[in-house]
Amino acid sequence: MSWRQIISGMLNMKRIILAGLLGLASLHAAKAADAPLAKMKVERHEVARERLFEGVVEAVKESTVSAQTSGRILAINFDVNDRVKKGDILVVLDDTQQKAQLEQAIAAVRAAEARLQAARQDFTRVARLFRQGTVPKARYDQSKAELDSAKAGLKQALAARKQAEEQLAYTRVRAPYSGIVTARHAQVGELAAPGKPLMTGFSLDELRAHVELPQRYVPAVRKKKKASVVLDLDGRERLKVSRMTIFPYSNPKTNTVTVRLYLADKGHELFPGMLIKGAFEISKADVLAIPETAVARRGELAGVYVFVDDGRILFQQVRTGRPIGKGMVEVLAGLEEGDVIALDPLQAAIHLKEAEAKQAAAAAETGEH
Repeated sequence: MSWRQIISGMLNMKRIILAGLLGLASLHAAKAADAPLAKMKVERHEVARERLFEGVVEAVKESTVSAQTSGRILAINFDVNDRVKKGDILVVLDDTQQKAQLEQAIAAVRAAEARLQAARQDFTRVARLFRQGTVPKARYDQSKAELDSAKAGLKQALAARKQAEEQLAYTRVRAPYSGIVTARHAQVGELAAPGKPLMTGFSLDELRAHVELPQRYVPAVRKKKKASVVLDLDGRERLKVSRMTIFPYSNPKTNTVTVRLYLADKGHELFPGMLIKGAFEISKADVLAIPETAVARRGELAGVYVFVDDGRILFQQVRTGRPIGKGMVEVLAGLEEGDVIALDPLQAAIHLKEAEAKQAAAAAETGEH
């Protein structure tokens, strides 16, 4: 078999497959044209009227870890952008001085325990003799005072030991919660003193949005107490708000009130500093709304297929607004209450093409006669 015969056979096979696909498409179009069109009447729906204001995501837990004891920095185990877990050792300080203080405190506790034991034995002997009348009251009072002093001395020594233990523990600076390191304020070899900043970080476990709300909307927002966080330009991707905090004062420079929106949903790859919009419910409104699936979009043009009185279908351009939930979208222009539209724009387009073809065929037949 020659190459020409092989290529000719392949071309014939492609023609057969293409003809089959065109036949299936025509059959599908014919069935769609014969199927009854699903339709609905345009009605008004009560929706929440919202106002959107820009805001910033911030972490609820964000802090700077500082040194609580003195010592030279021996090691820094984490750096900027590192993730840490609660209890991880961030910075290691030289603990020579703290260990020495702890040993002194332990020795002081042992000495205080010995003094207390001796004072207790002496008081027991003096008290017995005092009851027998062989020692004066002054000697009894002196022994009791020495016992009380020994008890107080032991408490003081125990407190000093606890303080020394804490100072030794402070040489290992630990993460107060799981999070991400955002800044490092110290270097290995530097001398750390109480209060010296070491690291700054935040936790992603709980986030909130910081929004500056114009003061004229504050009464309505306080009354409704309904808001959400918008992540996209269309307002479709939203996050629920678990609680809202409205500051009790206004900024005199901007005439705005700070509102904190605590996010109920986690994830969504949010991070502090991210720009969002806070959507606040202001009032209620009745708007025309239709299913989003009934809208046919052709580039920037949007429209629906409307049934007219004589039974025909017409493509009507519309201007849509924001989604109102449950798959519905607000209609700003192009439709009126009571209009009947097709729910399936593809099926309606097929019916319209079939009607136009029949009308053209009838006009051509009339012209021939």
